Amino acid sequence: MAKQMVAEPLRQPSTRPVQANGADVLASIRGTSSHRPRVDPGLSGGLRDWLEDGLCSLSAGLVTPLVVNKQTLRDALSDRVDPRNTQATITDSMALGAVMDALFRQLVTTGHIDDPMKDGIDALRVDPRRSEVVDFVHGLAGQQLVDFQNELNAQATILLTRWPRLSPAWLPRTQERIAVPLAGGDVVLVGVVDLIVGAPSNGRASVGLIELKSGRARVEDREDLRFYALLETLRSGAAPFRLATFYSRTGEVDVEDVDDELLTASLRRVLTAIGRMVEEA
Repeated sequence: MAKQMVAEPLRQPSTRPVQANGADVLASIRGTSSHRPRVDPGLSGGLRDWLEDGLCSLSAGLVTPLVVNKQTLRDALSDRVDPRNTQATITDSMALGAVMDALFRQLVTTGHIDDPMKDGIDALRVDPRRSEVVDFVHGLAGQQLVDFQNELNAQATILLTRWPRLSPAWLPRTQERIAVPLAGGDVVLVGVVDLIVGAPSNGRASVGLIELKSGRARVEDREDLRFYALLETLRSGAAPFRLATFYSRTGEVDVEDVDDELLTASLRRVLTAIGRMVEEA
């Protein structure tokens, strides 16, 4: 029987992000292993059944295939955005975020950043999907270019000085794509996580999800990671134990533990958003 779809209020951060050094960031991501929850072997299947039941009640209005990601969720749940008319326009902040994502991936995988602008643009250039960002940055001139480079250098410095070197034993994976097909493939939940550490376990939860953000802290940042936590749980059968956001603008880190309440709230949010997409369609 389909669960009732009730719009959940955003769970507000329990604490403000705190400024941290490398050791603090490492401790925030790792937590205390003995305090991590044990994996519930039935949780993933129960969440999937709940989603399938909810989508069954919406199937008559679905325009398939429906790809649901963090941005379509935000747009569907926003009263200020019409999901049918959303167009991505590259801005300074978007370009900065893309370059910082590339530098974060480079730092995690190689341990160094040489020239932030060159390294970041070179990394983006190999991905055809990032061509608009590359063109945008190349089109910057005058004071706009100076401001962009200054902010990029400042954030790269914070990243270099405050992000810890991760042990290979943590199995760090950058820009990992998670796709979860539902309703016979008519609906696909998709997310790309900046960094995943740890491997799924059938004992204590052992996976952490980390995002890098180059802008100010927002409530939506946590919602994005909660969505990714739901995807990881559905994909691997084991929920992650912790979510973390590192803010390269300030060096702050924000962490949140994963529990059943967080996952079910994210699930309700997904079903509510898809319901609105169906109404708009």
